Amino acid sequence: MSVDDQLINRHFSWLAHHGSGAPGLRYLLEGTANEKLHSLRTKYIGEREKLERFPELLSNLENKDSVTLEYMNRREETDTEQPEVVRDAPTRISQLVKQAVFDVWAENTPDSYSIVMPSPLKVISDFLTIPEFQGSRAYPHVVLRSLLFEAHNLVPLGLPASNFEEFSISELEQAYGSINTSFRARYRSKGQDKLPVPTGGQKSSRISRLLRDTLGMLGMLEMRFAIPKGRDNDSKPQFDAIQKILATVRKSNLWDDIPLYEYSRPKSLQSLPELSELVNYIFGLPLPIRGADTLFRGGLTFSSRGGLVTAIHGGPGSGKTSLSLGLCAYLAGLGIKTLYLTAEETESDLRARATGLIPGEIRRLPFYPEKSEDWLFYQPISLGGTNDKEEGSSAKPLSRMTSAFSEIRDILLNQSGGPEDGIPLPCSTVVVLDGLHEIATQSLMSNSGSKSEARREFNQFLETCRQLKALVILTTGVDWEADKSLDYLVDVSLRLSHDTHSDNGVKPHRLVTLSKARHQLCSPGTHGFQISGRKGVRFTPQMNYQLDTLSIWNAHLADKSRHKRVLLSAFRQEDLKRFPDTDRGRLPTSLSATEIDKRSVKLWRSSNIFINGEGSGGKAALALKVAIAPYFSSSDNNLASMPAENVLIISFLYPEEYYKNLLDRLTSLAELENKKLPQGYEPEISVIHLYPGHLKPDVLFNRIFWAIRSAELSGDKFTSVVIDGIHNVFLQFPEIERQTLFWPQLFNMLRTMDMSVIMTHTLLSVREVIKGGHRTTAEVSYRFVDDNRSGPLRHALVNQTDFRIEVDPAIGGGLPEDQHAFVVEIHSAIGQSLPSAYDKLFWSRERLVFFEDREPRLPV
Repeated sequence: MSVDDQLINRHFSWLAHHGSGAPGLRYLLEGTANEKLHSLRTKYIGEREKLERFPELLSNLENKDSVTLEYMNRREETDTEQPEVVRDAPTRISQLVKQAVFDVWAENTPDSYSIVMPSPLKVISDFLTIPEFQGSRAYPHVVLRSLLFEAHNLVPLGLPASNFEEFSISELEQAYGSINTSFRARYRSKGQDKLPVPTGGQKSSRISRLLRDTLGMLGMLEMRFAIPKGRDNDSKPQFDAIQKILATVRKSNLWDDIPLYEYSRPKSLQSLPELSELVNYIFGLPLPIRGADTLFRGGLTFSSRGGLVTAIHGGPGSGKTSLSLGLCAYLAGLGIKTLYLTAEETESDLRARATGLIPGEIRRLPFYPEKSEDWLFYQPISLGGTNDKEEGSSAKPLSRMTSAFSEIRDILLNQSGGPEDGIPLPCSTVVVLDGLHEIATQSLMSNSGSKSEARREFNQFLETCRQLKALVILTTGVDWEADKSLDYLVDVSLRLSHDTHSDNGVKPHRLVTLSKARHQLCSPGTHGFQISGRKGVRFTPQMNYQLDTLSIWNAHLADKSRHKRVLLSAFRQEDLKRFPDTDRGRLPTSLSATEIDKRSVKLWRSSNIFINGEGSGGKAALALKVAIAPYFSSSDNNLASMPAENVLIISFLYPEEYYKNLLDRLTSLAELENKKLPQGYEPEISVIHLYPGHLKPDVLFNRIFWAIRSAELSGDKFTSVVIDGIHNVFLQFPEIERQTLFWPQLFNMLRTMDMSVIMTHTLLSVREVIKGGHRTTAEVSYRFVDDNRSGPLRHALVNQTDFRIEVDPAIGGGLPEDQHAFVVEIHSAIGQSLPSAYDKLFWSRERLVFFEDREPRLPV
């Protein structure tokens, strides 16, 4: 089933005009370098946007029915060629829509009575997120959340919005319990109950609609629309219904008057997220920092009184100032201003530092403040007190700071309620006190007064911080008297440190330990933390917590409705002999492969494939050949209607250029091996090349996870992942070798991603000749040199895989004379019979093709 990209692009063509002047919105409009995705902006729009009638043109784009779309691409008298008003090619938004819809339809086959679609809010959230900087999802999340608040005339208790009715966490819990009951398997129910849209204006009904719309925005609920009965079971009624839905949405306010629909549970959803996590999403302050959504499970939730006090501990150079300033810089995109009090930093240094702590792509967003003076307000503080005439030279720094914060409290409380742009947030201001330990230490060590009096002053200061109803960040050292006591008093506690070694080959690793978050669900423990590079301040969560966020989704099993036939096509050895090695692996266009359907296996979609063997058998090329092979329908063996394969390669061996050269050769061979390939079939690859060293398991896990998510957000998701050379882990990646659970956890994550996973492993061995000298008659043995360290890994891989393929040197018995020939044996194949030992398949490492050494025939 296919949908014309032009039909989708028509609804977003207005963006090509309004977003053309904003460099920060290029990620919404531009295509990809390989032109697989095209720009939403056309030459026709660029030439005519200055005309007075251009708004009318945009209006026509929205109002014209799909059947009259050609009206927009008509020839005008002044045109010398047919203009393209609406892009008639794949764009990022068209691919995101198709990707979301077809993923849903893969689990819920459309019929003549209903159609299931993802929530439009989910597609919008994905579209507005910068793919390379996934923390930027916080910005559309806040806007779409506010849209839902307005649509349902509700606002969480404690958020400033005087025109909306407030609701509490306990009221949200009642709505959550109702949904959870419908999703729980019980008498005559399999946990797949449909959820009707609550009707009426009662508060409880509106809270239920708000929660269900939020779950739809997060991709955890789908929308099921009814289609009038009596239609034939073809695609036209479904698309008629879609057009009707879209037309109604354009003429109404959000969901009002939309044709009757209900919510349904995605079949891949195992359970709802915890209520505490949904509270963070709805009540909390989302942080636009990569990894922060995992650390704080959706956002920072403030106390019922308002306000949140956070302590950031760390020694000299640990990154306390960078983290606090970077957090404030990210929040500036939400309209939140920062008051920064410090005795250590100058204003010019602080402003220059703030610029480099967030990515340029974030700073260029049209809603981000143009200058740091618009959101960062600097206030130097003095620790001496001798210049303070009102307090006197005997005034303690902590007492003076308490008085200063009291004045700040009065100013903030006297501000008119609500943020300037009308978006309700838990706070509108961040107050940073950089260097609390310097101030408190002088008060605690003062000769006047007892220590108990100093502690009372300290407690009074923290109580004043809470009364600000702001996000208060206190940075402190680690070697002072009240360091540990401070954690009992604040709401959130973070400790920064360096993981350093005496070994010069080990790169220092910054760590952040989240030890406390009083009002919310969080991910306590030690996580990675980075502040350098173009990506700015960012977190690298523990992979255990990343898996926790994925645990609500079922693992994808092998999909037997589609398969790859790459192992079912081989050349005859006699034909290959006619072309010497000097051809460098190239084959003439007249040579064609022979189908051997009954002598090998089909590789199902979304399966795990383990390729193992001795020696350098070209397993990387074999894995890539499998990955880029097209899919066929298992019902009729015809080529499946799917885009070309997009493969992510994680390489422990070769650089990116090596795989690009392989891809060029394999793409050319694919046209010879399969005459059904569509013209212009161009698979793609992206390579993560890992250099030998002390690579942390959490870093690698998250790097793979975010690469996959980035491709999804770009509208060109990966279809396969190749992990090449995992045996090299035991030679050059000691940190990953020590983490024995890394591979099972990685495979569990990939199982939730609906893609094929292909792994290659080489048994490191030395060939020893026992008797005889000729390669075809000699008796040989092999001695393994990896000390059996990879044994547990191989066992884990075998348990995780659907197909196990052995690729070993073909020696003896008068087998192929090509010295680069390797025998291919299928040792396991899910749901299929294994080929007999008589039906051998060979792999040519130099020519990158499969071949056989005899005429094909059915096995005896």
